[in-house]
Amino acid sequence: IRIIVPFGPGTATDTVARVVGAAIGNRTGQAVVIENKPGAEGQIGAQAAASAPADGYTIFITTQTTQAINPFVYNSLAYDPVKSFAPISGLSLGAQVVMVKNELPVKTIGEFIALARSQPGKLSFGSGNGSSRGGAELFRIMAKVDLLGVPYKTQPQAVSDLMGGRLDIIFCDFTTGLPPVLDGRARGIAVTSKERIPGLDQFPTVNESGVPNFEMWAWTAAYAPAGTPRPVIDKLNELVREAVNSEAYKTLTKTTYGIAFPGTPEELAVFQASESKKWGEI
Repeated sequence: IRIIVPFGPGTATDTVARVVGAAIGNRTGQAVVIENKPGAEGQIGAQAAASAPADGYTIFITTQTTQAINPFVYNSLAYDPVKSFAPISGLSLGAQVVMVKNELPVKTIGEFIALARSQPGKLSFGSGNGSSRGGAELFRIMAKVDLLGVPYKTQPQAVSDLMGGRLDIIFCDFTTGLPPVLDGRARGIAVTSKERIPGLDQFPTVNESGVPNFEMWAWTAAYAPAGTPRPVIDKLNELVREAVNSEAYKTLTKTTYGIAFPGTPEELAVFQASESKKWGEI
């Protein structure tokens, strides 16, 4: 069994995929291989998964980047986020941490907005996936600030450049962003959930810091290539949901402040459609 991840090693999606893959391997006794195929905001991995045999031995673990955002960012895609895949199950929901370089003279969202408005187009945000870009673009629109977007192949590369002082701000998943924030290599100024997150109460929300009603959640989900027989999809759904209920997965969500998000294939299809509608409007 191979699990295709459209982002690099060490990313939030990769971490989820490895825990899910290990649980499936333990349950089935089969070898599970994680294949990282980063690039073009997930398009390379998505195309590889879409063209894989529909025999149940390929699982695509991805996010709204490939399934709900890319269609509204690129003029054309080499895959169709709906027609190329068969939904299996949701996996996780997670907020983002808003982090700035230590050299930037701001400690709050309000201070950042004031600085950005005083220097239109001068401050930069980095993004290694559509979720990160989506959070920053949504903030740019709602806060009415002009920021320069800088795309990266993977999110860890963007975070590395932020710590190196080459970027000003990043909207980042907790898996990649929290460690450098908590150890002082970057400054966390907010989280993107509507309410403060238990255990991370020191970080106010963007919503309460000058951008009312701002909210951004990233999600991961599992898909198979389109045409995979329904009995096979049902078996994969069973395996994935067992993985999400495993102790290892519970530990992962606890340490990354995520929320388990399992469900039926139909529930994932409805959720993806709602996300596509939302991001299309944005």
